[in-house]
Amino acid sequence: MQHIDRNHRLSGWHPFQRRRPTENLRADRNGFTLVELMIVVLLLSILATVSLISTDSSGSLALDATARMLVADLHLARNHAIKFNSEYKVDFDLNAQTYEILHTGSGDLPVPKNNLAGSAADSDRYLKQIQIDSLNLPGQAVLRQIKLKTSDSAVSELTFGPTGGTGPVRNEDTILMLTTQKYGNTFYILITVSWVTGQAWVGEIQTL
Repeated sequence: MQHIDRNHRLSGWHPFQRRRPTENLRADRNGFTLVELMIVVLLLSILATVSLISTDSSGSLALDATARMLVADLHLARNHAIKFNSEYKVDFDLNAQTYEILHTGSGDLPVPKNNLAGSAADSDRYLKQIQIDSLNLPGQAVLRQIKLKTSDSAVSELTFGPTGGTGPVRNEDTILMLTTQKYGNTFYILITVSWVTGQAWVGEIQTL
């Protein structure tokens, strides 16, 4: 024991000597800081990812939902034309951002009922306001233009005949463009309506 004490005395260390509290605190604090830094970095990465997803998805959600609502109503007008063997028109107003399904054929035939209309009188018309009826989604979509695919001529309506198509009066596809703004960028989606069958489909979201 004396031998151990002599060696330790020479080295300045004693077997029963304890580290001072400040030394323990400093050592523990260094380890905790490293863990804390790792947690902060992880949280920042998660927040950045969520922010990017939110930025991209809000505009995409508005465009996609509005486009699908519009396509559903185009199919509704087409189905009425086939069902009643007559003509039904979808009349668009780009300034008011509305569209209405009208019966334009012969005879007195019904138009679709708008069960979501605000009043009983309005329920007799199938009039839709694009931004309101698309549930006021963030980054609201706007119907920017309606053109013919080949001639690039601007039009404001689509008329479906008894066979479901828009021909023979319109013998080229119709393209509708919906757009939305997000942080200075313009995103758009196209809806194509076949003149032969009257079927409509939604394209991919793109950037102008």
